[in-house]
Amino acid sequence: MALADIKNKIKADSQAQIKAIEAENDDKVREISRKVNAEIKEVQDSYAVRLGKEEPEVLRRREIVAELDAKRIDLGVRQRLVGEAFDAALKQLVELAPDKYVKFADKLLSQAVATGKETVFVGKNEKHLDQRWIDGYNASHNTSLTLSGEKLPIAGGFVLRNDKIDTNCSWEMLLADSRADIETEVVKRLFA
Repeated sequence: MALADIKNKIKADSQAQIKAIEAENDDKVREISRKVNAEIKEVQDSYAVRLGKEEPEVLRRREIVAELDAKRIDLGVRQRLVGEAFDAALKQLVELAPDKYVKFADKLLSQAVATGKETVFVGKNEKHLDQRWIDGYNASHNTSLTLSGEKLPIAGGFVLRNDKIDTNCSWEMLLADSRADIETEVVKRLFA
């Protein structure tokens, strides 16, 4: 056999081996691709099943969160409106007719006085509770209350001081104190 024939035979055998290896590799690639595609489909199917099961729960949770948000907003609006109602009540107290204002303050003062020698503090913008009011009260109740020159940041009413004990009879405190008792009724009337 000649050298050329040996070369051609080696080349032909090499080509045959290459084709066999390529065919074997193609088979392996097809098998791997088939397995990968089967796994992909299995994962997609499992996700579809999970999504089908979890979607109603996710939607239910979203609905719950939306309802909570709506209730929180509603509560905020209601609290603001109740606050405005009490602010309006404070304004009405401040704007009472002078005779009713003083009469109400007299009644509160009578309930708050313990020794008859306390000091009375009024608000910075107080128009009706003044020295003349204290003098009249002292004369009719046989007390010796004094009006402080110090003015407090209250809208109306007074604070009665006996040594180190203050009795707050400001309109703000009266409303705050009664708010817990009447807020439920205010809410019923506002939102019925």
